[in-house]
Amino acid sequence: MKPVMEIVNYIRTHALNHRQFRNIIAELHQGLPGDLPLHCTVRWLSKSKVLSRFFELLDAVKLFMEEKDKDYPELSDLEWIMDLAFSVDMLCHLDRLNLTLQASDQVTSAAMKKKDRYATLAANLHKSFVTRFCDLQLKRPQITFLVDPLNVDTDCLKAPLVTDVAAAELEMIDLCEADQLKAVLR
Repeated sequence: MKPVMEIVNYIRTHALNHRQFRNIIAELHQGLPGDLPLHCTVRWLSKSKVLSRFFELLDAVKLFMEEKDKDYPELSDLEWIMDLAFSVDMLCHLDRLNLTLQASDQVTSAAMKKKDRYATLAANLHKSFVTRFCDLQLKRPQITFLVDPLNVDTDCLKAPLVTDVAAAELEMIDLCEADQLKAVLR
C-alpha cells in the first residue's frame, strides 16, 4: 500500500501533476477511468477503490512516473504487480462484505453464512488446484529441462520421457558442450 499511496498522493495533491496525469489518460484512449480517487487514511474503506483504480490505470501511472523521473521499481516488478492484483481482489471482496453487513435488512448470521460459503468455495478451489497440478511437482525436472536445457541434471531424462537413457545422457553432454547452441539459447 505504501508505494501506491505515495504515488496517488504525488499525483493528486499537486494540481499540475493531476492535470498532466489526466492528459496522459486521455491520450491513451483505452476506455480507462478518467482519474485516480484521492485516498484519505481516515476512510480505510476507500483503499479498495483507490487500489482498484490504481491497478486499472497502472500503465498510465508507469508512464507518468517515468516522465517525472520518479523511480518506483515496484511498478515494473511482476511479483509486486501480482500482489497488488491479489490485494485489489481481496479488498473488493471485503468492501462488498462490509456493504452487505451495513444493509438495513441484513442479519449478521445471514452474512456469516455467505462468508462461510465463500470460504468453502475458496477451499474447494484450492483442493482442485492441488489435485489438478500435483503431478507437475513430479515432472519438475523434465519441465526444467524444457525451459533451460543447459542448466539441468542429466537424471531428468528418465522414462517415460526417453526410452534409451544412455543415449539421452550422451545427447545431454553434447548439448551442454555446444558453444553455438549456448549462445542461441542465452
